[in-house]
Amino acid sequence: MLIMKKTILIITLILALGCKAQSPIISIYDGNTSPRTENAYYKDTYNDFDRFIGTWKFTNGNQELTIILKKSLMSLFTYVDKTFYEDIMYGEYQYIDENGNELVNTLSSIDDVSIDLYDHQILGNRIIPYKLLPRCEDCLPNERRIELYFSDYIKDYIRAHMVLRTVPNQSNSAINDIELVVTGAYFDIPEEGASTVPTIPYGEYRLIKQ
Repeated sequence: MLIMKKTILIITLILALGCKAQSPIISIYDGNTSPRTENAYYKDTYNDFDRFIGTWKFTNGNQELTIILKKSLMSLFTYVDKTFYEDIMYGEYQYIDENGNELVNTLSSIDDVSIDLYDHQILGNRIIPYKLLPRCEDCLPNERRIELYFSDYIKDYIRAHMVLRTVPNQSNSAINDIELVVTGAYFDIPEEGASTVPTIPYGEYRLIKQ
């Protein structure tokens, strides 16, 4: 009987410690504007990220933009004096300009385990309602988009925002494309006169799942 009591005590203690490490669980969408809570788990409760997972490609003549997006569950993150967990989207990309020149290709880094999750070229987990910028004229009132940070691999001092939404494929309504807007950069210019022209032009791209 004594042995059984000890076993129950140990199991109870382990379960209690496990709950503390991920408590409370907060929806990323519902908790977007709240200060981060110590030890909380910011979860993609509504699976908003899932519809963007995969390889996507934009083509316009010779110009191509290919991105790979993945979802990481319950990633540990420390910011200032708080440690918490979060679901997060991350990715890499390839860009070929209108002349057929490949300017960037980081796709091979998507599964490189030596790269820290937070060092990927595409990263973020902000879920935004239709009414926030960039303006979306045809978004539905309950539509949610994903906003990610988008690093310029060639000019690493340029960092833009990538906003994504799903839209019906033009020839097959049973599948979705991605409508992607690259916008809102900020700079940490290394020297006077450094170019602030992004490697990938700002604008709207429609990508088809590969």
